[in-house]
This record gives sequence, structure tokens and C-alpha cells, in this order.
Amino acid sequence: MSLFAVTPGTRADEELVRALATGPFSKALSQAIDRSGLGLGRVKERLARAGVSISTTTLSYWRTGRTRPERPESLRAVALLEDLLGLPPASLRDLLHRPESERSAIRRVVGWDRLWDPREPVLSVLHSFESADEPSVVLLSLHESLYVGADRTLTRQRVREVVRATDEPVQTRVVALRGCAPGSPPKLVATRYCVPGRTEMLTEQALIVSELVPNRMLAPGETAIFEYEFEYTDGVPDDRYDRRFRHSTPEYLLEIHFAPEAMPSSCHSYRIDHVSGPERDVADVPLSTLSPAIAFTSAVTPGIRGMTWTWPAESG
Repeated sequence: MSLFAVTPGTRADEELVRALATGPFSKALSQAIDRSGLGLGRVKERLARAGVSISTTTLSYWRTGRTRPERPESLRAVALLEDLLGLPPASLRDLLHRPESERSAIRRVVGWDRLWDPREPVLSVLHSFESADEPSVVLLSLHESLYVGADRTLTRQRVREVVRATDEPVQTRVVALRGCAPGSPPKLVATRYCVPGRTEMLTEQALIVSELVPNRMLAPGETAIFEYEFEYTDGVPDDRYDRRFRHSTPEYLLEIHFAPEAMPSSCHSYRIDHVSGPERDVADVPLSTLSPAIAFTSAVTPGIRGMTWTWPAESG
């Protein structure tokens, strides 16, 4: 019988009823697990007996709001948890459909495998960084400028980030950038308000992965600015750029500066929810020799945002 078949009598019951009514999902799940008296290890075992494999780490992330169930297997686990913890059917799943507060959304992090092809060597490199899997500073605002030369090649990227420190002890940002041609990764050439830390080059994949460390230790909740610049080194024409977001971000501005003598014939912005997913929110971007091509997004959700453009056919 559901423990809510009768009017709750204890304070714990009342708090759980309130959490199920108002959310967020993480709070309701955490209180339900505490109310059940089951440890995460026992919860994991019972889910496994029901045919769903969920690690205790994942369960811990769900109850703290670090991550949220999204995949079909995870949603199946939530349905089983409702029964296992004696909750009304769909009570936890309904909370997953409610909009999150800005703070909760920012703290929720999706896995790297949602943003990079699982066959990419960069995944193991990203996981090797101490703060890559558990971000210790999160993005509040991102403004980046990409420059394309008269020869149609990407020349440099300038980025300004507004970040907020979490309560994690290691305070670094991990950034990655891919070049166009194997053997020639971009180079991190300048930083401001932060300094480069560990840097890894995946030469054959034309990738650079670097951590950025603030000039001083930030207090939890403190806001800071990171600025940095990459130079492209391959000299190969390109027609696309994207940025990968692991958590929700309040605002993102991408501007692409094309050389006036080499303007594309068309340009559009897009969103991709998963590395293998289709382009969504496709929108034409106006082009002018007097200003950059601009795409601005508020309330960015986890996934991939970018622009692609078409070069006019060369005569002759």
C-alpha cells in the first residue's frame, strides 16, 4: 500500500507530500529515499532485480540535482522507484516535466557522451580532467566571436564567459576546440582573468582541450569573468562552427566576422539536442559586410548550438 494512502502523520511524511506537490524532482526523490530507510546500494540492487541497471553514483546525482533522468532506461528506473519507494504512480515522473528554476537548471549537467560521438578519443581525455565531469564553475553568460579570413579559413576565436563558482573544491573550466584538418589543432594564445592549466592536444583529431584556472580562488556562489583566445593553424576553409553546452545557460551570443571580400551566400543558426540528433530551431542569419553574423539565445538548454554557412560557387 502506498504510504500516502492515508493522511501523512509525521513531519517527514508531510515534507515528502509537499515535495511531491511542488518539486523539484531531486528534493522529492531524496526525501522519498530517506523516508524509505533504504540506502542507495539497496535501491540499486532492487532496481537491478527489476531489470534496470543504475549506478549508485547516478542515483546520488539525481537526488542532489546534479543530473536528471532523461534517457528511456533512466525514465524506466524512475517508474520503478515510484513503486519501490511507495509513491503514487507518475508522481516523480510528473516533476520531471516541470520547468526548473534557473539555479537548478544551471547546476544540472548532462554527460559528455550526449555532446560527443562515443567513438571520439576526446571523451577519455575530457573524463581525465579532475573538474570536467563535475564542473566547479558554471556558465551564466557566454559571448564568443569567430573570425573568418578572406581565404574562407577560420583564423581566431575570442571568448568572454561570465561564470559562477559552485561548492566544489577544484575551480577550473575545461574548454575544447576543434580545427578543420587532422594534424593542426588550434592554439590557446591569450587569457585574461584566468590562466591556462593542463592542456592536451589530440593532434590527429585537430583538437585541443585545456583547463582555465581563475587568477584567485572564488568563494562558492561568487561570479567572475574568464576571457581567452584561440588561433586556428590549419588554413583549411570551413563552413560550420558549434558550441557544446553541458548545462543550461541563461544567455549565449555567437558572432561570426566574415572578411568583406569573402562573404557567404547564406547562413543559418541551429540547435542539436544530442550529437546524433537533427538540427532544430533552424533560423536564417542576416549577412552584411558592415556587421557580423549574429545568433543570440536566452535560456540555452544542454546540447549543441552553432551556425553553418554556404560559400558561393567560385567562378572559373
